[in-house]
Amino acid sequence: MNYSNQTCPHCGKPLAEGEDIVVCPVCATPQHRECWMQAGHCANDSLHASGYVWQKGETARNNNEDTTPAGDSKTCHICGSENPADSLHCGNCGALFGEENNNGPKTCSFCGTQNDNDARHCKNCGAPLQGTGTFFGTNPYLRNSDIAPDELIGEHKADDLALFVQASAHRYLPKFKRFANGKKLSFNFAAFFFAPYWFFYRKLYKIGIFFMIMFVTSSMLLTGFSNQLLDAATEYSNAISALNLENATEEQLAAAEEDVIRIGNEFVSKIKKPMLVMAAVTVVLRLICALTADLFYYKKIVADMKIINDSVREENLRKVMITRRGGLAPLAFAASLLGENMLISVLVYAADFIMNSF
Repeated sequence: MNYSNQTCPHCGKPLAEGEDIVVCPVCATPQHRECWMQAGHCANDSLHASGYVWQKGETARNNNEDTTPAGDSKTCHICGSENPADSLHCGNCGALFGEENNNGPKTCSFCGTQNDNDARHCKNCGAPLQGTGTFFGTNPYLRNSDIAPDELIGEHKADDLALFVQASAHRYLPKFKRFANGKKLSFNFAAFFFAPYWFFYRKLYKIGIFFMIMFVTSSMLLTGFSNQLLDAATEYSNAISALNLENATEEQLAAAEEDVIRIGNEFVSKIKKPMLVMAAVTVVLRLICALTADLFYYKKIVADMKIINDSVREENLRKVMITRRGGLAPLAFAASLLGENMLISVLVYAADFIMNSF
């Protein structure tokens, strides 16, 4: 479509032929791409909830204009957009409009969680409740940290990084400071004991899949050593069971005792090497995870923060995006744990089936 002589609703200037123009996929409003990028959203975002669709030839509307009759609108406490009075969600950022209740539990307008009447922030997502001012107010995730919210760690404020990390942010921020100053490694005990599931818990899905493949591969390669352990245990059990100690004389009991000691020593000598190899491989993989986990996490946060900061200009909405992009994924943790065990079982079964077929 030719948008010549139409007006950009952001800057009010005509849309000249040949200019870089972007059309909103929701309401079809044409506007300068540069204006869209600077605002971070369509100029008529506040009208989307009402079903507004741009028509060629009409006077362009501006997102700063009040197009909703006075007393018949809702102001979103997350992004500040005006919405029709009967809206359940903000047409701009999607936040829920909670029912105001000064005498009972407070409903979080962002995630819908019920909170105590005197709560200032949601116990689930940290968003401010009705009448508590700015989106997050005092960042709850910096409560146990000595780092100031406005302190820069690399190119980002500690306040934003804490919103991304959320749980245990006070332990991660000092590590991030060292990474920003050039350090490359730190030790993460959670990643050591819970690898590779820790990576899924912190939403590092690509790295988690890589380490899961490493753990599964090592398990398959060590299957031969596991079989050695099983054969040795079976042989030991059979040898002990074969000893007939009923109605034995003292000489026979002494001889049987010597046999038990000999069989036990042979069993230990057979399982020593497989046990050492399996333990060494497992420890090495876990050490790699523990020593690299924090750095991988910091790099992911920096990359995600850059995407958010480049695409969203409005401060409250930017904080919402940071909170959503970060945080924890307990379901991914459980799924990765179950998935790894199922994958190993399937591969072992398939390998046994193939070997028995030939």
